[in-house]
Amino acid sequence: MAQGARPAVIAFVLVALASAAPSLGETVVLPVVARGVHGINGSVWDSEVRISGPRLTAPGRITRLWVALPEGGFVDDPATAPGWSFPPVTWPSSLFSPTFMVVLTGDQLLQESDAPKGAVALDIEGTGNHVFLHNANTLGQPRLPQDAPCCLPGSGQSIRALTDPLVREGYFPWITSGRSPYRVSVGLINPTAQPRTITIALDRLRGEGAQPLTPPDGTYWFGTEQATLAFDIAPLGFLQVDDLASVLRAHCPSCEWLDWVAPTVVHVVEPGGQLPFYAYASVIWSPLNDPEFVPVVPVTP
Repeated sequence: MAQGARPAVIAFVLVALASAAPSLGETVVLPVVARGVHGINGSVWDSEVRISGPRLTAPGRITRLWVALPEGGFVDDPATAPGWSFPPVTWPSSLFSPTFMVVLTGDQLLQESDAPKGAVALDIEGTGNHVFLHNANTLGQPRLPQDAPCCLPGSGQSIRALTDPLVREGYFPWITSGRSPYRVSVGLINPTAQPRTITIALDRLRGEGAQPLTPPDGTYWFGTEQATLAFDIAPLGFLQVDDLASVLRAHCPSCEWLDWVAPTVVHVVEPGGQLPFYAYASVIWSPLNDPEFVPVVPVTP
């Protein structure tokens, strides 16, 4: 963010394609949707990504590396990959340095894929870049102002770009079980050319909190029940499991506890896995279709 009284902020929206090979920079992964994707309970989603360089300078060249899709994606040819390069800007030395930002839409990031949603990997030249994704339930309203690429109306979530893949196992520490009034989505991204099988396990916690042991020490919870399901993911595949409790309940009719609201830990596991994958979760408060992003935590061996 700009510091002190720096009032000057410049935002450029770039759509020009680059043809140079990817740099040895930072790789970020972004689960995005194209404009107007319909979700549950009348929600309509859209994505926007904002990228600034280190110290909020102009970011270096941005190149798309690959796109992961539900049925399997593709790797971009470096010679023809979509890319964005910040134009030269002359700024008077007597003025405060501006903040530079690239704004990209889900449509721009998913170009040439004809897909409504997917995961996109970008190579950003240099290190220390700032990359944020905003997914919003726009209810079909146009972008602001005057239907420009920025900004998204409606309720949504700000997400730091995924940078560190998992190997073998990770978990989401803040998830709520129950099919109402919350619903949980878990996304899995396979960045490799190998088909994968990844297991999602929802571990419900039971509480000793109705009668706290020593008020006001708090409440104490421990995992006692678990429902699991394995998902096959294609090479360069992308899978988002929406309303996880309902999906698991369909495969475990005896797990009636899946309907109850309780603190829950969700594990994502590839038994014996040695290859990287990405995961994320979103908890949505159903009455308002208001999402909250939950970052994954790696489990170290």
